[in-house]
Parts: sequence; structure tokens; C-alpha cells
Amino acid sequence: MDLGRRRFLALGAGAGLAAAAGGLLTGCSDAPALRTGGTLTVGLPGYPALLNPAQGVSEEARWMADPVVETLYRYRDDTTLEPVLAAADPAVSGDGLAWTLALRDGVRFADGTPFDAEHVAACLRHVNDPATAGEWAPYLAGRLGTVTVVDAGTVRLDLPRPFGVLRPLLARLPIPHQASLADPQALVGTGPFRAERIVPGQSVLLRRNDAYRDDRAPYDAIEFRVAAADAAAAQLKSGAILVDPRPTPAQTKVLRKTSSLQAHTVSAPVDLATALNLRRAPFDNVAIRRALAAGMDRKTVRDSVYLGFAVLGQGPVGPATEGWGESPSPTATPTASPSAPAGPRPYGERVDADRVRALLAEAGTTGPVRFTVLATEEVRAVATALATGWVKAGFEPAVDVVDDATWRRRRAAGDFDFALSVRRPAYAVGITAYDVLAPAASDHPDNTGYRNPGLDKLLADAWAAGDASRREKLCALADEILVRDAVMMPPVYPKLLVGQSRSVESIDETRMGFGELELATLHRRG
Repeated sequence: MDLGRRRFLALGAGAGLAAAAGGLLTGCSDAPALRTGGTLTVGLPGYPALLNPAQGVSEEARWMADPVVETLYRYRDDTTLEPVLAAADPAVSGDGLAWTLALRDGVRFADGTPFDAEHVAACLRHVNDPATAGEWAPYLAGRLGTVTVVDAGTVRLDLPRPFGVLRPLLARLPIPHQASLADPQALVGTGPFRAERIVPGQSVLLRRNDAYRDDRAPYDAIEFRVAAADAAAAQLKSGAILVDPRPTPAQTKVLRKTSSLQAHTVSAPVDLATALNLRRAPFDNVAIRRALAAGMDRKTVRDSVYLGFAVLGQGPVGPATEGWGESPSPTATPTASPSAPAGPRPYGERVDADRVRALLAEAGTTGPVRFTVLATEEVRAVATALATGWVKAGFEPAVDVVDDATWRRRRAAGDFDFALSVRRPAYAVGITAYDVLAPAASDHPDNTGYRNPGLDKLLADAWAAGDASRREKLCALADEILVRDAVMMPPVYPKLLVGQSRSVESIDETRMGFGELELATLHRRG
């Protein structure tokens, strides 16, 4: 299914301008000229603990790593991939267990070292080993089986079981120099930029790699600096930064009103993740969980917290994730808009107090339903808005806002009722539903007590499927089941917000919809 049919309305029209490298480039007669040279300054909302993309998968790390460290493949559109460091699509055996990766000839790292199968194999072994995989562990550790160097241009994987979703995951895994794999702050790759100066906690300066095999990068350098998100408009207007990859919704409103600035608001794999502890009361009762979903004030979260920059939610699959827009069952109600899912949408925008009362009566409750929302600081306002709505519906919620480390510890220990956080998995899984659906499987380490053998089989089939269209249908059906059983219930799907100066060529919104921020190909304007 192409992007136009599935995601055009959700993502917005792509805003990238086609341009080739050179000293002076021109587009339409009324468009500013596109120029090369200079430094592109990018604001960071925070500095990542792991800069090496073979260890960390955070957005901040990948914004800095992507111009330096390339992947084997990349998204061509929302269902197909194209080779980058690979020479062709993977050759997969009929049983799905043997994968052969042919590599591109003539590629070198920025230091002149030839790129070959040894580097690819070292990286794949690194992320396949739970002891070294770092943040890649939930996605690839133990999945790749045996990694063999066939020759300098070929790597073979012998998987323990079929894993068709590996194809898009390989489009997210950067391949750094094998000597840099163990260094959490290293950036050594084959891309159009090279790391020149890294100041941990503060900034990273990338310099154009003039030995790059393809077109020269338009900017001479890209500098990333930690900058306050609540001052994005002022910093962009003053020229202190030229791109802000994560302005707040309030700052995005300001950007939209400033003629010299541009705001991108795109549906992308940004998840407002909800985890209900089904191992203890009250959420071990499905009727209570459904009552909780019916008591959500989704409209207030969308309009007051995200200022309209979000899509109303139901289940874990959002508008930039595979399975959205699919009709998973004959009973699903079709929708006219590709920006809305085709599956059932049982919960409304506002608190449905009558339905909540009916569901609580079905659950056999005789007293108030009390629970605590465990939230990170980033979602404090969301938790507060939801709690206010639940009080109106008759629940007695409390909100416990903790630091990120405490949240992770308590979530892992099962010390929570309702855990709320933002997840940005695109740089690990792209637009696949692997991150949002996999925790529902009984054997997943993040499972919160949900047991459904039918869903387990469905997800196993989805992750084994090499055909993207089949996987989409399976993911849509899994999403329908999780909505029905009220296991995961994000109130909204936040949009990806990016601000930039109009002195810079417009960032490609289509690639933003894949969760990518493509900075290496941008030009100066004017």
C-alpha cells in the first residue's frame, strides 16, 4: 500500500524540495535559491547517555549519528526498502531461516578503512548478544542466530526461527566501524559527515566527509547543541539554532505565527504508552479496564495538553504504525478517511459516565475503584488531565510523578497500577508495530499479566511474516483484540513536532513520517 493511500492525511504533504549538490541551486522561479556551505545548528532537548547508535536507540542519539553512520537499507516508502550499504535486498531461504546479505563495493569509512563484511558481522553479533546489545536488546538480541562472514562482500544469518520483521529492522540498525562498537560515545561511520568534536553532555560537531562516495553534503558542518525546548521560537528567530527537533506544543503554536520560521506537525511513531498491571486488582478485571477506557477524556488530552497536535487514541497501533487503516475483521466498520483506523473504535472523545457505571456494575464492584498513575515528568500534564476525567466518572485515581530512572525501576519490578510514558521507537523499529504490540505476548519481558494464547500465535505469525501487507493485517487484528480487552489504551497519538528557520531548506515530512529527521541533505536558502 502506498503512502498516498494510507498516510497522506495523517502525515501531511511532504515538504522536502528536490535539489542536487552544487554552489548555487535554483528551484521554482518564486522559490529562494538553495545554496551550499555554512554550518547547520540543531538544538537538542537533552544529551543522550549512549551516542553510539550500535548501543543506543534514542532520538537524540540518532539525530547526531544518522549523518555519520549508515544502515544497510532504508525506507523507500512505507512498505518497501532500498539498499544503502547493502548491494541488494536480502536473499531469504524458503523456510525464512537463512538470510544472505550482499554488500556494496567501494565503500569506505571516513578514516579511509574499507567497509566489508567483517564490520557488518561484528555489529550484528554485538546487537545479537544480550550482554552487549544495549538498547537494541529488546529488538534483536537472540534473534539473529549465527552470523557468518561468507566473503568480504557477503554475510549470512542463520536464524533460530523465522523473523520476517528483520527486514525493516535492518533498515534501522546503523553499521559503525567494528573497532568503535564498545565505545558508548563513538561515532565512526561511512556517511556523508564525520564526527569532529564531541563534548559529552553539551554538543557534537560533525564535519562534511569530502571523501564520501556519493554527492557531497550541502552544509560544511552540522553542530548539535543542548537547547531549551521551551525557548525554541526565540532561539530559531535569533539564529542561535536553525532546527529544533522537539519544540513543545506551545512553542509550535508560536512557530506557526512567525513568518521567518516553519513548524512541521507530522504523525510519526511517537507513542503515549500505557501499561496496566493485570496481575493485581483492580485491573485484573476486564470490565474495570473497559470502564477505565470509557472514562478517558481524550479530547482534553488532545486539545489542552497537546494543543491539537495529536490524534485521538484507542489501541496501541497509531496512525504512523503498520496496521493502522487496515480492516482486521469482517465486523470492522470501514472509514472514509485514511487518517482514521478502519477497525472498531468503541471509546469516545469524552468521559462516558453512563457506560462507566454499567461496566463497573458488570465488574461487580461495590466500592470506589482506586489506583495510581505512575508517570514521568514528561507526561505529568497528561496524567493530570486523565485523572480529572476519571474522577468525573467515579474513579479515585492518584498521580505519582517520578524521575525516569525510578519509573523504569518500578515498571520493571511490577510496582505500579497504570504506567504512563512517551516512547519514541522509530529509530529501532521504524513504522513496524513490533515495539507497541510485542509486550502483549505472554513470553515478552514487559508483559504485564495479559494471557491470550490466540494473540500469542497471532503476534508470532506477524513477526515471522516477510510480506509487509500480511503483517499489517495481522497487526491490525492484534490491535483490535487489545482494544477489546482494554490492555493498552493510549488516549492520543502525539504528533512529531519539528521547528526550523526558513533560511534552511524544508525538512522532508515524508521521511519524518517514518520517524527520521533527514538533516544531511539540507541546503541553505537565500
